[in-house]
This record gives sequence, C-alpha cells and structure tokens, in this order.
Amino acid sequence: MRAFDFILKPNLPDRPVGRVIINREYPQAAQALKKFGIEPLLTDGCADILPALSNHADMLFSYLGNGEFLIEKSQAKLNQQLKSIGMNCVDTAELLADYPNDVLLNSCVIGGKVICSEKNTHRKILDNKNVINVKQGYAKCSCAVVDETSIITDDESIYSAALRNGIDALLVSKGDVILNGFEYGFIGGCCGKIAPDVLTFCGDIRTHRDYERIQSFLASKRITPVSLFGGKLIDIGSIIPITVQN
Repeated sequence: MRAFDFILKPNLPDRPVGRVIINREYPQAAQALKKFGIEPLLTDGCADILPALSNHADMLFSYLGNGEFLIEKSQAKLNQQLKSIGMNCVDTAELLADYPNDVLLNSCVIGGKVICSEKNTHRKILDNKNVINVKQGYAKCSCAVVDETSIITDDESIYSAALRNGIDALLVSKGDVILNGFEYGFIGGCCGKIAPDVLTFCGDIRTHRDYERIQSFLASKRITPVSLFGGKLIDIGSIIPITVQN
C-alpha cells in the first residue's frame, strides 16, 4: 500500500501535500518545502520557449487530478519520475516561444471550472469543465487558487470573469512580483497550496503593497499565508501539488 494519495482536484489538496512540481532554478524554495515533509519534483527546462520561462512548472505541466497529467515533450525525466509513482500521462504538448503558442498548459483549474484562453488551451484540460474564457493566456500564472470558489489575481479581465461565474476573487496590484527578464511577474506564479489551509509564497508576502488585503481575504477563507523565504516575491512558475500524505 502506497504511503500517499493523488490529489483529486487540481490545486486543492485535502490533506498535507507530499509532492509538488516546481522550478529547478529556485533551490531555496525546494529546500523550504522539504522542511514541511514535501518532496519537490523538478522541471528539466524547455529550450523551445523563452529562457525566463523555460523551467516554469505552470508552463510545462498541467495536473488534471486523480494522478493524471499533461506534460511538455521536453520533460522526459520528470515524466518518467511521475510514471514511476503510478501517475498517468494523458498526453504531451509541444510549446513554442511565440505567444500564444507557449500557453497550451497554462490554465487555472478551480473545482469544476477552468479559467483560460480557450482557443489556446489543450483540449484535455477543457474536458468536462465549465470554461471561463479570458484573453489572458497566462491564466495559471495570473491566479492564486485559494479554495474551490476563490482566487487572488492581478489580472482585471480574470477578476471580472471570475465574479461573473460565481468565483469570489480579490484583485491585487501588479508590479510587486519579480520575474527575471520581464517588467514584473504574476501573483499566481509565486505561490501554491501545501495543505487545505496553507498557501505558500516564494518570497515574503508582506512585501506586497496589498499584503493587508491579501491577508484579510485569506483569513476570511481560513487560509494561512506562509512565506518560504525572505525578500521580494518571485514568480517561479507556480508550486503545483500532486500528492498528499497518508
């Protein structure tokens, strides 16, 4: 009998997390997660997309729930690691550097809904989902999933679309998340849940100008924010939980 279970609903662990997919370029995040008993599985890098995004988990991998996933074709090592723990690769994707050909897997699944640029999203992600179609192709980067009906976003179009579709949303300012090679990063790309009531951030969440609003919103959902390390928030391409501990 295995000592873990697959997370049933993407981004929404129902127990403390056992494994996550994470950007290999930020060992400080991986080391911090290990202190919570979490095993980080690292991206390999994709030469076909922009270097600043080439190790971003939310660009290279999409978790469908219940042990099934989609993955970029360059991620052979990660794919094999996932298969070795009993996960099932439903399909592979081939990304290209020019937008929107790099966003095929970058969608935000929340409950039975998916926030995405529908025409630019892998068909397998859309299956059996209520699609919330937005212009923003980097939808996962732009959404921090709080619970099954709540997100934090720094994208105004996603904020409006979420509210129209029964998702409670907090709109925060852009510019307080670093993304090397770009003017700024996105709030969803700097975080991920490691327990039902814990949302972790890469960097110190208190450095965000809207920290008090973020803290209040999370408190209203009974979620605790945890900063994995100090300094400014960094968009590392999300922390994607895949298994929970038994």
